[in-house]
Amino acid sequence: MDRTDRFINNRAPKKLLLIFLFLLAVSACAAFFISGKCADVIVRQQIRSELSVTGGGKFTDFPDDDSISAGEERLKKYSIDRNISPRMMKSYGSVRRVIFYPVFGLLALISAIWYFISLRELMAIYRDLEDLRNECIKAAESSENAVITLYGEDLGSVHRISDAVEMLVDRLNSTKFNLSSEQRYLRIFLTDLSHQIKTSLAVVRLNTDMLTELGDLSEERREKLSDEIQLNLDGMERLVIEAIKFAKLEANAVEYDMQESDLSAVCQLAIKRISPLLRKKNITVRTQLPENITMLCDKSWLCEAVENILKNSADHSGCTEISAEVMDDPVMAKIVLTDNGRGIPQEDIPKLFERFSSKSSDTTMYSSGLGMSISQKIVRGHGGDILVYSEPDKGTRFEFVFLK
Repeated sequence: MDRTDRFINNRAPKKLLLIFLFLLAVSACAAFFISGKCADVIVRQQIRSELSVTGGGKFTDFPDDDSISAGEERLKKYSIDRNISPRMMKSYGSVRRVIFYPVFGLLALISAIWYFISLRELMAIYRDLEDLRNECIKAAESSENAVITLYGEDLGSVHRISDAVEMLVDRLNSTKFNLSSEQRYLRIFLTDLSHQIKTSLAVVRLNTDMLTELGDLSEERREKLSDEIQLNLDGMERLVIEAIKFAKLEANAVEYDMQESDLSAVCQLAIKRISPLLRKKNITVRTQLPENITMLCDKSWLCEAVENILKNSADHSGCTEISAEVMDDPVMAKIVLTDNGRGIPQEDIPKLFERFSSKSSDTTMYSSGLGMSISQKIVRGHGGDILVYSEPDKGTRFEFVFLK
């Protein structure tokens, strides 16, 4: 938008022009009034000087009352005295014009200077706003991080607007980055999830084809194929359910029912739910669960977090014993789960809570690859965190830490 467009398409310049024209009219009225008053004084002094000269006074002297009175006596027959109206004198008009034009010109010049300075500053503000608008459009259309220039004087309105727009664009850049990260994350998540499901589907499809096309299969072989189909279907069901839970946790769409609950009861419930897997793998559980250690939590979700850690130890550590403890002190409450398995290398601990980071060796597909991630998100949703201590061949210790 050029200067002409900014003048035409905005009200303020037109208002300035109207104000300027109004000031010209006021200047003309003021000049007319001032010139009239000055002409009255000047012409009145001229009358007094002429009466003084007529009465015998010197032309170069200041008019005195005696000379003026003598002049009035001589011109009495013409009805001329010092009180005659100046406007009756022929020189009055010319005197008034001589005064009017300079006064009007001076006032008009002041008004014009004010108008052009105001218009120039206003056009500068419009130019900055237009540049700021163009940068906003560029930021909205750009796929890369945008930068906003700070326009105007410090502490000025345009500068403050630029600063606010810069903050808004920074948030827009952050939002675009987060959206990009979420899209990339979602793409990888769906790829991993589809890979997990495709593996089970391939087994189901293959076994189903074998059952339908091969008529000479033994009864034992048919039962084995059917069991594998059922196990893979159960695994896919578990995977889909846990994927939905993980998505809800990731989107902060879970509303926890926070109540004062006994942490020992939470651990006991988790152990009870996981007991079929523990029996299958011949894993014994040692507990130290004192009563009356409570905290504000969602018992169901926290129980699932404990259960997932127990599953991970049973499924991946090769352990024969797991211990569960609940501890309490004035600063924090802790749930501690320890196994005597093969341990975790230090370089693998940071990857432990990544989704699909572990591959189960369990043919029953008890593990979905999402349990550890779900546990971490649940614990963090309760204001705590999971700490991991492990050494190869010395087992692993998981601590759920909740600050009071």
